[in-house]
Amino acid sequence: MKLAGILETVVYCTTENEAETRRFYRDVLGLEPVREDSVAHGVGAGVFLLFNADESAVQESPPAHGSPNARVHTCFLAAPGQYERWKERLVEHEVEITQEIKWPSGPRSFYFDDPAGNVLEIAEADMWP
Repeated sequence: MKLAGILETVVYCTTENEAETRRFYRDVLGLEPVREDSVAHGVGAGVFLLFNADESAVQESPPAHGSPNARVHTCFLAAPGQYERWKERLVEHEVEITQEIKWPSGPRSFYFDDPAGNVLEIAEADMWP
């Protein structure tokens, strides 16, 4: 028996930085909510969720998850030929690129933080083959 893929990825914000973090994902990364005011954003075949940890850490259903002080990591895959453009876009939006790595398998990726402190990465290709 095998799992078929990853359906959702979640990062967390807090009430204090929620508005700024939501703007970041929509305006800087260009993610579109699946419907008005949704926490879900379609990315390729998956769903990227932005939850308020102040709420999700104490909810009863679905089970509580996320800590207001946790840092989560997500890696996005740049469309072919768009890797350098993504670096330029982040610099244009005054987002600091904290590190860039050339992986032993060949591709490069770079890291940056969102306004809630989550560690994000954009890769130019799959580094896991």
